[in-house]
Amino acid sequence: MDVLTAIRTRRSHKLFTGQPVDRALLQELLELATWAPNHHYSEPWRFSVVGSAQLAAMADAVDQQLGPQPAGRSQAAKIRAILAGAAAAIAVRQVLNPADAVREREDYAACCCAMQNIQLGAWAHGLGSYWTTSPAMIGEKLHAFWQVQPGEQLVGAIILGEPAIQMPAIRHKPLSELATWL
Repeated sequence: MDVLTAIRTRRSHKLFTGQPVDRALLQELLELATWAPNHHYSEPWRFSVVGSAQLAAMADAVDQQLGPQPAGRSQAAKIRAILAGAAAAIAVRQVLNPADAVREREDYAACCCAMQNIQLGAWAHGLGSYWTTSPAMIGEKLHAFWQVQPGEQLVGAIILGEPAIQMPAIRHKPLSELATWL
C-alpha cells in the first residue's frame, strides 16, 4: 500500500477479530515509529508493548483507574470489550525536558508523529488501530502498568488488531474551511 492510500484509508477501529499479531510485525511498527521527525535527533519516545497475553492485565489496570462508580464501570466495560478482540497495545512515553519548554513541545509533537507512523504501518499490514489519550487508558494509575519512568509522561496508547469491520471515510469539513492561504 502506498503512503497516500494509507493516509486516506486508515481509520480508527475499536472492533477486532482477536487474531494474534506476530512479534516481528510489532517490532517493525516500533522501528517505523523511530523514523518520525524529531528535533536535533532527540528520539524522545519510549515504547511499552503489550501482547495479547497481557491485555487482560491491561483491562484490570483500566478498572483500577476508573474506580467503582457506575460511570467508571460503564466505561471500563466498553474498554474491556475493545481489548477482548485486540491483539496488542503500544503506549508511547515521552522523555521530558522541563528546563526547555520549546524542546518539550517539539518532543511531544515528535512522539505524536511516531504514533502516526505506527498506525500507518499497521494499516499497510492490514491491522486496524485505535489511538487514545483518554485518562482511562493512560491515567496516573496506569503508570505502573505501562512502566512509566521518572522524567517521562504518557503521550497515548494505540490498540492494534485485525479489524472486524471496515470503517468508512468521514470528512466533516471541506478543506476550504480549514486552510487559509496567505
